[in-house]
Amino acid sequence: MISDHKTARTLSRVGATAVLALLAAGCSPPEHPLVAIGKGPDGDVRALLRPCSQDDHPRKVELFGSDEKDGKGDSTVLDYWSAQPPGSVTGEQEFSLFELPKGWRDDAGSATKLASGGDYSVSFVVGRGDTVRYKGRAIFTRADVEGLAPGQWWADGKAMSRAQFREQADDAC
Repeated sequence: MISDHKTARTLSRVGATAVLALLAAGCSPPEHPLVAIGKGPDGDVRALLRPCSQDDHPRKVELFGSDEKDGKGDSTVLDYWSAQPPGSVTGEQEFSLFELPKGWRDDAGSATKLASGGDYSVSFVVGRGDTVRYKGRAIFTRADVEGLAPGQWWADGKAMSRAQFREQADDAC
């Protein structure tokens, strides 16, 4: 009888854990390859955001650098910023990673270069209030950007043209 109770409790715990895992997975908003990183004509590193709809407003845009030691303590090396575009900003957006568009509330510093080691991530979220409908994200390194030919963008782990990125983003939505 004792072993039956132990088995029942174990099965109950396993079942509860499985249900909680499914609920947690079901609540996560989808993440799509809707961000591309490229270089401007002057070599400036740029981000291209492509929300799923021209009417979608990116509520928050963030850049994170990895914890690599290269560049730590050097204020010219980009490591993090977070910005809130104004409500009037919808659809595709292109901007410098080092100088965000006017009117965006941000905490960007005065960085002028990427660290030579480690990964970067640029992401945005779309949704109203506390609800996140979906996220867009790109992961890249300085070497990825430096390896781009003119007119190429880095998205979803590879180099591509702007037209290829747009097509991929539209397919992801």
